[in-house]
Amino acid sequence: MMYPESLSNLISINNDVLWGIILVMGHLISTTLALAIFSSIVLQNKKNGLLFLILLIVMGVLTLYRVMTYSITLGLIIGFMYIILCIVTYFSLKKKMSRENQL
Repeated sequence: MMYPESLSNLISINNDVLWGIILVMGHLISTTLALAIFSSIVLQNKKNGLLFLILLIVMGVLTLYRVMTYSITLGLIIGFMYIILCIVTYFSLKKKMSRENQL
């Protein structure tokens, strides 16, 4: 059975939009997991958390540079995603640390 023309174009290997969405979703998942690991490390040991954060920043800058050479739009989307996830992680850590200090 043949797929309709529009569906075969949508799942085509040459579809840049599909690959862009896959790239952003995969990057969103991996960045969220990395920041969750960072949160747990920094709550246990701040020095190790700082080292892990430096590693994440270096990897993020290199990834952002590579994505920007491929597509400015995808680079801006991923950069905006970094900003939002960092803000969420900051406020989450701030809340957890204040809760620990109250105990």
